Amino acid sequence: MLRVPTRLGPSSIHGLGIFAVERIPAGTVVWDFDPPIDQRIRVDDLAKQPDHVQRYAAVYGYREGEWIVLCGDDARFMNHSKKPNCQSHAGATIARRDIEPGEELTDDYETFDADWEKYRDSMRG
Repeated sequence: MLRVPTRLGPSSIHGLGIFAVERIPAGTVVWDFDPPIDQRIRVDDLAKQPDHVQRYAAVYGYREGEWIVLCGDDARFMNHSKKPNCQSHAGATIARRDIEPGEELTDDYETFDADWEKYRDSMRG
């Protein structure tokens, strides 16, 4: 669940993005896993779902081991960057540096999504 005020807006990276509303100091927890807002679905269980559900999870979720993690809030719109201002690890996303109001929040998917190899060639940033 997002732990800082954000807004959605057009992204120069990909469609919609999530943007800081207030200054976010380096080291701040931006998002962390918080059920029941956020969900974990076993990879095997997701494979039993209809194609459109699997596509949704592929776009808006990420894989940690045998689990697909789905953010239940606007954090699902955080876009990929090779020079991110956030970093995800062990179920939390932390501001890597100070983030100014209006700045898009980004993360490097390669560092936390076990399915990165499946779609990395389609990513910009």
